[in-house]
Amino acid sequence: MRLCEQLKEEYLKELALLENAYKKKSACLAEEGSNDEAILETIKANICDIFYKMFNASYKKSCSHDECEKVELKKLSEAYFHFFDKIPSPWREKMTKDKEHNMMEEYHKEEIKLETAEKIKNLFIKYFDRLYKEA
Repeated sequence: MRLCEQLKEEYLKELALLENAYKKKSACLAEEGSNDEAILETIKANICDIFYKMFNASYKKSCSHDECEKVELKKLSEAYFHFFDKIPSPWREKMTKDKEHNMMEEYHKEEIKLETAEKIKNLFIKYFDRLYKEA
């Protein structure tokens, strides 16, 4: 199996498990009547879904099997990392404005988005580094 496919299979499997865990926790919290906490877990699941889709877009753009595996893997990581800068940027801006206006509930939601994106990024780095070193 080529490195891009192996990364896609392993990383997306782990990301899907993370998303499902957030969804389950959200459902449990909602059943318990903890609606605010359930919403935060749903936000985390949505962030997983966004980056799942962005990985697939990066994969389609980068892994054409025209170049050596290591080059394609590097292109994939660069394309995917771009989304970790682009997507959270408005969240950071909104978080700053929310804090200025003492809107702490909204601030916390943006903080959760950023923390979740960082967790997903670190998960990707773990899988990417392992495969890149093996190549």
